[in-house]
Amino acid sequence: MRWILFALALVIAGSIDLTAQKVPASKQSKIVSELEQIEIDIGKANIRRDKAFFQRVEADEFVFIDSAGGVTTKAEDVASLDQPPGEFRLVSYDVDEMKVKIYGLTAVVTGRTTTVSKGKDREITNRTRFTDVFVRRAGRWQLVAGHSSRIQGPQK
Repeated sequence: MRWILFALALVIAGSIDLTAQKVPASKQSKIVSELEQIEIDIGKANIRRDKAFFQRVEADEFVFIDSAGGVTTKAEDVASLDQPPGEFRLVSYDVDEMKVKIYGLTAVVTGRTTTVSKGKDREITNRTRFTDVFVRRAGRWQLVAGHSSRIQGPQK
């Protein structure tokens, strides 16, 4: 009897999971546009050092992992905007090659960024690939996890 109940629970759980992942094409296009705009807005907010934007978009449990393996929480990320920008100031943040995958109330966005930072007597350009995970809560998308890796060598 336990085995039958366990098997039935697995079938029901699997069915619910598959149903939750189906998003109508018309709604999917709107969601993709919305998430792509959030990624563009993240770039603008980084340039402006817009603390309020990150407090709103990042979920309380947000975690970012950088290409060196460092981990940053939402609290640390937001607090860093209270510090002076340092020797280099971010002046450009372009996002391209975005792909959005929607899984019900969760979405994964991948893409590439090109940033330019200017210092007193030099400019630095960095290219990275990123993965951001969003969850839909209270009618809006919140960033729950992010990862970025530097692109080494020639671009494809």
